[in-house]
Amino acid sequence: MPEILHEISVLISTYNDRDLVDKKLREIVAQTAFSRSEFIFVEPASPGNERELLEPFCEQYENCRLITLEERIGLYRAWNLGWQAASAPLVCISNMDDAMHPELLERVLLDAQCRDWDVATVLIAKQSVDAEWNSWKRSRLRQLDLSMRPGAFFVWRNDLCEELGMFDEDLKIVGDKEFWARVGHLKLKVGLIPEVLYLYTKHSGQLSKRTEFRVRKLAEKQSCLKLGYRYDWPVSLRRRIRWIRWKSHLPFSKSVYRPIKGVISDDET
Repeated sequence: MPEILHEISVLISTYNDRDLVDKKLREIVAQTAFSRSEFIFVEPASPGNERELLEPFCEQYENCRLITLEERIGLYRAWNLGWQAASAPLVCISNMDDAMHPELLERVLLDAQCRDWDVATVLIAKQSVDAEWNSWKRSRLRQLDLSMRPGAFFVWRNDLCEELGMFDEDLKIVGDKEFWARVGHLKLKVGLIPEVLYLYTKHSGQLSKRTEFRVRKLAEKQSCLKLGYRYDWPVSLRRRIRWIRWKSHLPFSKSVYRPIKGVISDDET
């Protein structure tokens, strides 16, 4: 059989997320660019044994792969393992508890390939776990704040490992920000798709909310501040998102909320 060439590889690390597996798999299959994409799950000795649910799924779909380990590893090492296994020219990440708009990958492929970006992101809305968790209703989305940080979802060229390097595995919490700091230092071409296509979930159970992780985060931040380049998210990107957020509330401004094909919006009923 001829080798199937995918256009984007999606890295999904899972640890103690068994109750989120079904949600994530439905979200993946719903992607309009599903067949053009490669999905790589990394499960490092999770107590939730997510591999038990992921293995049948990956056997059913040849564009889905599962990497399992018998030891616990950090998130950025998991991303690096997925990155090393990725076969597509573009790579992105998605967390188990976050939500991808059905047209997320299709939109990313269209813009990233046409504009020749090195690294790109989309507008990311911050949600809580509530009665409408992961809902794409425009009326709900308008109540959510836009994230000024692209760490929850971003896409990059696979071959950037040669120029930029991979994620710093010594970091446990701020590795995404440090990655973006190197992007800024090298003045790589950064893109933004001005539509809300990803929902970042904030909840009390996140590791980063625990006291010991807040202490570690501060220590990692102090370590990164000693680097030979500016440790920060791209300032120009944050300014543009801030401008879009302000402009989106003006009358007759272009909507940043993308409707789902074939579904009548609650604003249209």
